[in-house]
Amino acid sequence: MKHHYWEAPIVIYLFLGGLGGGIMCLTAIMSLIVAPGTGSLFFVPMFIALAALAVGCFFLVFELGQPLVFWRVWTTATAIIKWGATLLVIAMFGDIFWLLGYLDVLPLDWGFLGAIAAVFGGGTPVFATIAGIAGFGIMVYTGVMLSTLKAHSFWATPALPVLFTISALSTACAAIALSLGIFAVPTIANLLTIEVIHEIIHIVDIILVCAEITVLLIMILSFLGAGNVTQKAVARRWVKGKTAPLFWLGMIGCGLVIPFFLYVFGADSAASTVVAPVLVLCGGLLLRYLCVYSDERAEIPGENRYYNRTADPHAEFVEHWTYGENMY
Repeated sequence: MKHHYWEAPIVIYLFLGGLGGGIMCLTAIMSLIVAPGTGSLFFVPMFIALAALAVGCFFLVFELGQPLVFWRVWTTATAIIKWGATLLVIAMFGDIFWLLGYLDVLPLDWGFLGAIAAVFGGGTPVFATIAGIAGFGIMVYTGVMLSTLKAHSFWATPALPVLFTISALSTACAAIALSLGIFAVPTIANLLTIEVIHEIIHIVDIILVCAEITVLLIMILSFLGAGNVTQKAVARRWVKGKTAPLFWLGMIGCGLVIPFFLYVFGADSAASTVVAPVLVLCGGLLLRYLCVYSDERAEIPGENRYYNRTADPHAEFVEHWTYGENMY
C-alpha cells in the first residue's frame, strides 16, 4: 500500500514559503548591515516575497481540507503548524509595512503614495528586522515541519531543516539576482551599488550551492550506510531507482552543478544573471518535490495484520455483492 502524507500543494507551499522567507532574511541583512540605505533597490524582491508567502498560504490552507476553519490551527496546543502559521502572519505584515515605506519608488505620479511612504518610511528598519527574523524562522520551519513526523523516517532527520534552510537562501539569492537584473533601473547614483550587490549575491549563492551539495550528499550517504530500511529504500530510489533521473539530472545537474559553473565561469554574462538563477529555482522546487513524495513511513503495530484480514477488493463475493441483495 502507498500512502502519501501530503501532496503537490505542500510541495508548492514549502518552496514558496522558503523562497519568501529567504528573500526577507537576505533583504534585511543587505539593506541594514551590508549596504545600509539601499532598501529601495529591494522593493521588487520584497514584493515577490510577499506574493510567494500569500500564494504559499493559499496552498497550505487548501491542503488542510477545510479552508473555512483554518483558524483552528491556533487553538491546537500541540500542532507544529501553528508556529509556522504565526511566523507567516508576522512576516507578511512586516513585509507589507516595509513596502508601504518605499511606495515613493514606484513610477506613478500619485501624490498619496509619497504621503504614505512618509508615514511608514521612518519605520522601515524595524519592519525589515521583523520580516527578516520571521523569514528566517519560516525557512527553518519548512524543514522542521517534516522532520517532526517521526513515523516517516526519511523526514525525521536533523539534516532536513539544514538542507531546506540552505536551499531557501539559495533560491532567494537567485530570485533577488533575477529581480535586480530585470527590474532595477540603473542610474548614475546607484549603478555601482547595484553591481556590488549583484556580485555579493552571486558569491553568496556559489557558497550556498556548494553547501547544499555537501549536506545533500552527506544525508544520502548516511542513509545508504547507516539508515533504517525505509531510509535506505528511499535513498536507493533517489540514486538508482525510478526517481534517479530527477535527482541526478534535474536537482543535482540542472539545479546545482550547472548553476555553479555558470556562476564561476560565466560572470557578468546572461548565463550567470538569468539562466543560472532560473535553474537554481527549479532545483529548489525539485528538492521539495522529491522529499515530500519520499514519505514512506514506518508501519503501525498491527497494521499489516489488519489489512491482511480484510477482504480482497477484487474477490468474487465482493464484486458480485450489491446493496440489498447478497448472493452468498
